[in-house]
Amino acid sequence: MKKYDELTRLLDFMEENINLDFVREIENLHYDAINFKRIDRLPLTVCIAPEGFDQVPSEIAFENPEMMLFNEILFSELNSSYNSVRIKDDSPLMIRSNHGIGIVASMFGCKSSVCTNQTSKGKPLTLDEAKKVFSKGVPSVKNGLGKKVIDTYTYYHERLKSYPKCYRAIHITQPDILGPYDILNLIIGDEALSLPHKNADLTKYMIDVITHTCINFRKEVDLLLTDKINDAVFANSFCCGGRILIKASLAAKNLSPEMYELYEAEPNSCILSAFSGQGGGSIHYPGMPKPWYKNAILDKDLKCVYYANSDMYNLQEEYTYYKEHNVALVGWGTNQEYSQIKESIKVSDNGRPILTGMTLICKADTLDNGAQLIKSHRYN
Repeated sequence: MKKYDELTRLLDFMEENINLDFVREIENLHYDAINFKRIDRLPLTVCIAPEGFDQVPSEIAFENPEMMLFNEILFSELNSSYNSVRIKDDSPLMIRSNHGIGIVASMFGCKSSVCTNQTSKGKPLTLDEAKKVFSKGVPSVKNGLGKKVIDTYTYYHERLKSYPKCYRAIHITQPDILGPYDILNLIIGDEALSLPHKNADLTKYMIDVITHTCINFRKEVDLLLTDKINDAVFANSFCCGGRILIKASLAAKNLSPEMYELYEAEPNSCILSAFSGQGGGSIHYPGMPKPWYKNAILDKDLKCVYYANSDMYNLQEEYTYYKEHNVALVGWGTNQEYSQIKESIKVSDNGRPILTGMTLICKADTLDNGAQLIKSHRYN
């Protein structure tokens, strides 16, 4: 493979400018924050579009691990390792195999593709097609996009080894792993709405097969990841307690609390417990507030919660509840300005400032603006 010159230029820049002592300081700050330890400040990630390089169209990077590596260093989920090295915010440096939300679904025969920079869900299977696939039990994690993900991670290691500081500082983290019901929705489409009512046994069987596929897949890719810090991992731009981050939203949106317990909460608990010896795991919820949701997801192996729409939530209510259960809030502030976040954390620990147990993220328009924000947060 002919080397992509822009990636070489980017890696040269990163290698020259990464400060490993500072990187470790930031990583420890995140770890201490999610473990409710005494810290100097809540970690703040500043989200800024990368400047100075043009990202490769996703449909090209999807098929090319070299260009995916380039894109991921420029911007991965909510984090730009490139920008973080430039402004020295509190963001850990990380990349992932960005093959979208359909990775596990593809193992059951669903086709995933990318067009106009958006990951396509692909065409769901018919219910009869799905029954045939599920009758074979848990599929190989190398089916579908599984092998492409593994090959991508293998390439990351090969390329980064030539850049010692990059290899030590930029964490190779897990791909998107959805909750079992979300994956079922990708596999059978709208049938996932009615199937629990029409055939509860079949739904439960499918969910169980998906659950064990998620566990197997996470364990398989674990051998290729460099995401660990003690009993936590770096994922989705944050430090998250445990060994796995589950992204789950559709079950809370589409199911009653009783059905949620059966088809999402119990399977998620099964996944978390599979990693209980490594700290359990965390949950990413991008949905709307639900009055019953906090109780539903609470689990002995749950370590962190990330609300992608935190601006829709009452911080004091959420923080107070999770603090009582020793569960940290990570990435609070997505879609918000720093001034809003700063004001809300001043009084949200029962009228007192929040000093630990959460991490923050805010947006900035420019690199200079981002540098000013992190300076203000760090020293004021």
